[in-house]
Amino acid sequence: MKVTLKDIADEVNLSISTVSRVLNNNANSIPEEMREKIFRVSQDMGYKKLNDRKNEKMSEKKIGCVINNIKSKYQDPYFSEIIYGVERELIEQGYKMDFSYNDKDLINLDFKEEYRDDTLGVIVVGALHEDILDNLSNNVPYVISVGGNPGLNIDYVTVNFKDAAKRATDYLIDLGHEKIACISSSSTALNIPAEEDERFIGFQEVLASHKLRLKKEWIQDGLFTIEGGYNAMRRILMDKELPTAVFTASDRMAHGAYKAIQEYGLSIPKDISIVSFDNIEMSKYVSPQLSTIHVHKEAMGRIAVKMLLQRMDGNIRFPLTTYLPTELIVRESCEPLT
Repeated sequence: MKVTLKDIADEVNLSISTVSRVLNNNANSIPEEMREKIFRVSQDMGYKKLNDRKNEKMSEKKIGCVINNIKSKYQDPYFSEIIYGVERELIEQGYKMDFSYNDKDLINLDFKEEYRDDTLGVIVVGALHEDILDNLSNNVPYVISVGGNPGLNIDYVTVNFKDAAKRATDYLIDLGHEKIACISSSSTALNIPAEEDERFIGFQEVLASHKLRLKKEWIQDGLFTIEGGYNAMRRILMDKELPTAVFTASDRMAHGAYKAIQEYGLSIPKDISIVSFDNIEMSKYVSPQLSTIHVHKEAMGRIAVKMLLQRMDGNIRFPLTTYLPTELIVRESCEPLT
């Protein structure tokens, strides 16, 4: 098994960055005794720097990302945390990100022309249209999808969006709420309307199981953006009858909904409770703190890298789908209906 910087860092009880600086002779401020220890441990463990492995088969791997709407994904705190996990795990495994392509780049890109060997792996971050993903998997030897909905014979690392949404909706019902709205989102990249999003389907199934009505005016598309959530909540508030609770399919849409509710003169959670999905960092700093489904975003990126490297080493024979667990984080945005 290849020894990584993380393995050495764990052994000497230091940070990965410190170990990396020492091994690259860029750590004059580190005490000599500590530097000697790092070099000794790395030698004993059989560590080889990436440059030292350039003639070995493992070092020939080329790994890149394909990201649907790359600009928004890097700006989106949900996807940027997944990408961070991918990049950090690659570094710790002794690799680097060779490229980052937008889904639109694939139209004019010939992977077989650009990369002539069979050591190319691609990590797809976020959902891609199935036709695009299928074409990509036919032209690249190794492809893994992170955060998408499984459907093709490739590897996936994701979460069960529907079951997590059910848990969030059940939480509202357990608090006594029966008039529950939903801000879901369509996907222009996948040509999927908001009503076909797995989170909305889970929400809908829970309401049906409790024989609660699904009022069409309370089902709005928030486009997975803060502004979209704001506008969706404003449309809900235009109805003559108001819900007592809202489930939003992303925290960013919930943040927009907060603004609309507060502008309307209502209080969260006294007048309207909100539970969401994602648990991005900002959600514990909004007021009131947002109750939401936690997704292990960085871990998804890291596990995707590990699975891809195992696949490229021939250690995985069949397509695998890994579902990471989710948890409901209860904060201040929901209260029992009195």
